[in-house]
Amino acid sequence: MKIEAEIKKHLHSFIKSLKTEYQGNKSSAKVVEKYLKGEKITPEDDLLLRRQLFDYLKYIGIVVPFIIIPGSMIILPLLVREAKKRNIDLLPSSFSEKKEEDKKEDEKP
Repeated sequence: MKIEAEIKKHLHSFIKSLKTEYQGNKSSAKVVEKYLKGEKITPEDDLLLRRQLFDYLKYIGIVVPFIIIPGSMIILPLLVREAKKRNIDLLPSSFSEKKEEDKKEDEKP
């Protein structure tokens, strides 16, 4: 029973992070559309685009090597954990921020 609850918790967190990532992609697409129409982009929009681009680069950095090397998906959780120990964030921002929120909720009495 405890394992099922843990799986549901992680699955819920993952789905919530995917929704957040989707919203970020949607927002950045609107900013790009605004730019292509010749409208001025605000500093907040610029920051949003930079963050989203950085997330895309993180995806590429994680996914490409693991597609090329067979069986390497087993190593991914270990790699992410070791990177966190060295203050390196390999996960896209929507997944990383969600993890921090989960930790704060777990610490509440």
